[in-house]
Amino acid sequence: VDVEEQSTGELSFGAGYSTSEGVIGDISLTERNLLGNGQFARLKLAGSLERYQIELSFTEPRFLDMNLAAGFDLFHKEVDQSSTSGFKSRKTGATLRLGYPLAEDLWVQNYYTFSRDEIYEVSNNASLAIKDACGATDLTPGHDPNCQDEVYYTSLVGTSLTFDRRNHPKNPTSGYYMQGSVDVAGLGGDAQFVRLAAEGRAYYPITEKITFVGRAVAGHIEGWGDDDVRVLDLFFRGGETIRGFERSGFGPRDMTPGGSKDAVGGKTYWAATAEVRFPLPLVPDDLGMSGAVFADAGSLFNASSRAKDVLGNNLVDDSSIRSSVGASLLWNSPVGPLRLDFAKTLTKEKYDEEQFFRFGASTKF
Repeated sequence: VDVEEQSTGELSFGAGYSTSEGVIGDISLTERNLLGNGQFARLKLAGSLERYQIELSFTEPRFLDMNLAAGFDLFHKEVDQSSTSGFKSRKTGATLRLGYPLAEDLWVQNYYTFSRDEIYEVSNNASLAIKDACGATDLTPGHDPNCQDEVYYTSLVGTSLTFDRRNHPKNPTSGYYMQGSVDVAGLGGDAQFVRLAAEGRAYYPITEKITFVGRAVAGHIEGWGDDDVRVLDLFFRGGETIRGFERSGFGPRDMTPGGSKDAVGGKTYWAATAEVRFPLPLVPDDLGMSGAVFADAGSLFNASSRAKDVLGNNLVDDSSIRSSVGASLLWNSPVGPLRLDFAKTLTKEKYDEEQFFRFGASTKF
């Protein structure tokens, strides 16, 4: 028997353009057999005109010579939400992970995360709810808020349960995937909340080359110990969840007359997608291009108690269903999966912000 070891190291990079973030790019260095011990390590840098992040990950797949996957992640992330909510944010921290199988397709992972979270560079025209969140000393509309650059620390423990019966992890055509997680913050640190999240996906082959895809997601966060949920921990949703909407295009919003109409985030969201994917006629399969038609629906609501107090009747917060239909072009390009979505909203609120065309990274189905 002749055994030839395959290469275990990988250097990858990509660049492109997203309608929500402008020019985007990433580069990563991965080693799947570090020093010949079967360990996984990855250094990744990614960014755009509105986002920057760096991550270092390490995983030992046979921790203590048992069927346990233990590892850690170090991360730093900066996000510019000036155009949608009037502030910038940064998060720096570390996560410890321990995962193990409960059955052949069932996996549980426990983790602990400690992070430093900060809101900074709040604009003069930001919502009063955002200014209040950063410790502003001047809440006069249009004035410099004199923010104290709100900084707090989050100490969080969580667990997730994943059941995966897909026939392929990257390009599935049959099977289903389900994941649920529970996070509890407040074991030290400044933030106290409980966060629940769930996701389900199903793939059904209509024919050999046509696949139906269904997806449902939901999440809720609630403070405890008399603590309200902080702005950086709230959910902000837009075209990445329901196509046809701008980034942070739906959900609770400050509609103060003459104000900036900033999104202020919500505690509860849900969304569902039905999609049919098919090959493009007259296009060779080896080009990796395909088409899709879809229908999306969902909602984001339940603003923080502090936002309700500060904004009063100027806060709009509606749980009504937002929905859209459209068509997509998907391409497994040499620099990664790309996707073009054309969507028409069917139901929305008058204060929501729409986006007919969206281009960027493919949705992770």
